[in-house]
Amino acid sequence: MVTVHNKFSIIKNIVMIKSKIRTQGTNSKLILGLIGSPRQLGNCEIFVKEISRHIDIDHTLCLIRLPSLKILPCKACYGCIMDKPCPNKDDMEFLLHQITQSDAMIVASPVYFLGSHSIFKSILDRGFLFYHFLQKTYGKPCILVNMYGIKERIGVAPQTLRSFASFLGLNIKGSVNVKAALPGEVIMDTKNVERARKLAEALSSSKTTKNVYGCPFCGCEIVRMEKKRFICTLCHGSFSTDHKGNKVKISEGGIFGNPEHMLLHKEWLRGMKKRFLEKRKEILKTIIPYRDMGEWIEP
Repeated sequence: MVTVHNKFSIIKNIVMIKSKIRTQGTNSKLILGLIGSPRQLGNCEIFVKEISRHIDIDHTLCLIRLPSLKILPCKACYGCIMDKPCPNKDDMEFLLHQITQSDAMIVASPVYFLGSHSIFKSILDRGFLFYHFLQKTYGKPCILVNMYGIKERIGVAPQTLRSFASFLGLNIKGSVNVKAALPGEVIMDTKNVERARKLAEALSSSKTTKNVYGCPFCGCEIVRMEKKRFICTLCHGSFSTDHKGNKVKISEGGIFGNPEHMLLHKEWLRGMKKRFLEKRKEILKTIIPYRDMGEWIEP
């Protein structure tokens, strides 16, 4: 388990990782495994390691158990949008730095109550920080793994991991849903071992991977239905289908693209803060009457 709560520990971990890379030669790649399960030697951890076993290039597999990290709630201060340091002193910067240092990533999470482990939502809530690292994370290949136990109970888990990867600008080479509940069950099925081998090939392949069943813009499989069109709940691209079931794009594209396109969101947010400062007196006059209404209950 990797738990970092101070600068000394962060520096120590970075030095250890770089030391491992040097011992394996300058051509060795760093594969970062992000484990979204608190269970040691659980299916997420084992499957990530199984994928690593099939990667045929010289590499070091470094692992972070995400639930062990200290990720504080966003304070909604907009400091990061204005290029100021985040007031939260936790492990977000450590995590994002490790992602920038990696050559490729494997992200795995169990499905809890129709969604990924809550650590991913905690990280995404701090997603404005991604923009500071986007130029370094954009285009890195990654594999996404959703580990579920009950048939047809995957819920929105795949979208959560896609959101995490997409807003970092990662190149999603594969997104799979793997059925395994008991510890170690994932590799007891030979089909999953073969699946791990294929995912390893995809991770190191230069070929473009596209989800033919999902959104024609980003591959997400969860859409919102509005009259005669579908709107992707991730990239917000819109499309319809013809009488043969083929997807027909309606909009020019979704919110994802090259870093310059994605950073337009940051500029929009900056504009919102400027607008708030301009209308501050009017806003305060509107909201102050609501200040003392109701009684707050605490444990």
